[in-house]
This record gives sequence, C-alpha cells and structure tokens, in this order.
Amino acid sequence: MERRLTAIRTERVTDTVYQVLRERIVERQFPPGSKINVDEIARQLDVSRTPVHEALAMLATDGLVEVRPRRGTFVTEFTATDYAETLDIRRALELLACETAVDNATPADIAELRTLVDGMPEVVKNASSTAEAARLHDAKNLEFHMKLVGLAGNRRLIALYADLRAHLQIARAHTATGWLERVPEETREHREIVDALELRDVAALKTALDAHLRRSAASLIGDISRAEGREGSSR
Repeated sequence: MERRLTAIRTERVTDTVYQVLRERIVERQFPPGSKINVDEIARQLDVSRTPVHEALAMLATDGLVEVRPRRGTFVTEFTATDYAETLDIRRALELLACETAVDNATPADIAELRTLVDGMPEVVKNASSTAEAARLHDAKNLEFHMKLVGLAGNRRLIALYADLRAHLQIARAHTATGWLERVPEETREHREIVDALELRDVAALKTALDAHLRRSAASLIGDISRAEGREGSSR
C-alpha cells in the first residue's frame, strides 16, 4: 500500500511581510505620513515586490496605510479626532462584552485578571527606563482588556476588538507626559472592574469599566492634542 505523506503547511510570504510591516508601523519605526518604499522593503526582506504590494493592500484595509494615486503608499496620519472615534468604538465593544463576561468568567479567569492588575505597578517600578516602563505597562494593560473582552465568548466581538488594537497601540506611542502619575489611579480602576466581575454584577461592572475608559480616553486624547500642538508649532 502506498504511504501518504502529510502536507507541509508554511506561512504565506505575504502574511509574514504583513506582520513585519504592521509591527514597524505600530512601533512608529515607519512614522505617520512617511512614504513606503516598496523596492527597499522587498530588498531588505529578500522577497519580490508582489508580497509587499499584497501586504500593503491588507494594511490599507486595516486603515494603517493609504494609497495615493500616482504618488505612492503612505503610513496613515491619525488625528486626535480619529483616535477619539476609535476609543468610542472600543468603549462600546468592551461594555457589550460585560453582558456575557459576568456569566462566563471562572475563578481562574478572575485570578488571572487580578494578577495582571497587580503586575502593572511592578513592571513600572522595576523597569530600567521610562520607555521600557511604558512599553511593559501598555502590554499588560492591553492583555487585561483583551482578556476581559475574550470572556464575552463572542468571536465576532473579539475579532472587531482585535482590529482596533493596532490603532490603540499607535495612539499610546505618543509621548504621554502624565501617564506615570496616573498609574495608581488606573490600578484602582482596574481593581474595581475585577471586583464587580467577581460579584457577577453587570451594572457595577459596566459602571466601573465605563468610568475607567472615559477617563483613560480623555487623558490619551489630551496627550495627543498637546503633541499635535507641539508638532504644529515646530513647522
């Protein structure tokens, strides 16, 4: 009898290029407004132009780059208004997630959320620099909110929320002058969210989460608006 071989599955080159470019944009290694050099990217990644063009088309769908006819492809420049709209959608999705998260969360899930909250001030205190503290804190904060949304058990809701992640990361990459001073307040807010979840009190959970996200959004938009003002005055 002929032996059948198991198919070898490899990641598409386009997907790899997409992930690399997306990461560079989120980390602002490709600054907002900068032009994407397709030939240079293809050369550095040792691929043809085709997967680069395909990856850029995917990034355009994500809203991270924009194609300008006869001019080229550029990294999207977001304004404070753009971010405010994204944060409004984020808040709506997280509040919707609360409705089923209270029923789905296990004691282990709640313990994991508490561990994440407790770890946020620790990474800030132990970081070797302010930049590292911001990066590690943001990573734990994102993990906390992704975990909370994941408890909804709604795949479409989770996918929609994940699509916002890159935009939120780019927004938080702005220099936030007062974020360090807000860590104790943010920690208290996160603990109130977990407490309400543990009580299975959907109204209290929504109240705590709504207050936290509104305060966080106002702080972030303020940071971005001030950054825009500085950038505008330097031109």
